[in-house]
Amino acid sequence: MIDLLEGLNEQQREAVTTTEGFIRVVAGAGSGKTRALTHRLAYLVNDIGILPRNILCVTFTNKAANEMRQRIHQLTGANDTGYINTFHGFCVSVLQEDSHAVSYPKNFLVLDNSDIDAMLEIIYEERGLTLRAMTFGDARDMIENQKLFRKPEYYKDLIRMTLDELYEKYQTATKKDDIIFYGYLHQQKKCFGLDYNDLLLFTLYIFSVEPDIKRKWQERLEYIMIDEFQDTSRMQWDNFLHILREGLSGGNESMLVGDVKQAIYRWRGSDWRILNGEVHQELGLYTPREAHRLAANRRSMREIVEFNNHLFDRCNTLL
Repeated sequence: MIDLLEGLNEQQREAVTTTEGFIRVVAGAGSGKTRALTHRLAYLVNDIGILPRNILCVTFTNKAANEMRQRIHQLTGANDTGYINTFHGFCVSVLQEDSHAVSYPKNFLVLDNSDIDAMLEIIYEERGLTLRAMTFGDARDMIENQKLFRKPEYYKDLIRMTLDELYEKYQTATKKDDIIFYGYLHQQKKCFGLDYNDLLLFTLYIFSVEPDIKRKWQERLEYIMIDEFQDTSRMQWDNFLHILREGLSGGNESMLVGDVKQAIYRWRGSDWRILNGEVHQELGLYTPREAHRLAANRRSMREIVEFNNHLFDRCNTLL
């Protein structure tokens, strides 16, 4: 069997072998955090005896998730690598099992831009809109803005309203943005299509109103790890609060890994403050806990690291 601690520095070993309770790992660039995360997951399987299907590991991109699955397979030799996914991919897993709670079929559609453009084409033709008024790209941006900021509870209409009720709202709309937005919701409902925003909010809704479903996922996911946590949005975090807040007291263990200096998705709603301290209060962990720190940079020259740290120190004084 592979020695999972071989080649790890002291900080990484501590992160890998600390398996109980809530763990926050603040990891700088090039510090080997992905290596620590994958070795911890393999350590849980090989040394602790946790089944892969009882572990959830969430990362930020499909590419990162695929690479992590390959690493876990190499370390454990198991074809079952558990729930290693993006936030949206995890929500797809929940909805494929429990979409009946919102009266959607298990074979719902996950919409990409080409699907959305096809819907917009129908709306533009029906209501006499032209691309001069708004391009499809601008329309997609407007829809996302409506869902995230201007009409954040839109998903309740999508879940609760009938197809006829959505159609009436679409037909009676007079403002261009409302015509496109409610026309899009109507088209979504017609084909049971969900875009990325819907995946998060539908899952959050189910966890909010269906305690038995929430409890099922809490009990199934004994260990939860979230990578690149500095780029987590408030909406994404709200989903996991439902699993973690009550799950921790029921035996669930969690590890959050991130670095606020690498937060680059604020424009998409990410909130680094969750990692930087708020997470303790929101989980009900009022006793201060020391964060594990992976500080040794294995990737960059010392001069680059020192310059980077100096730059961030200056930014902190300005902010």
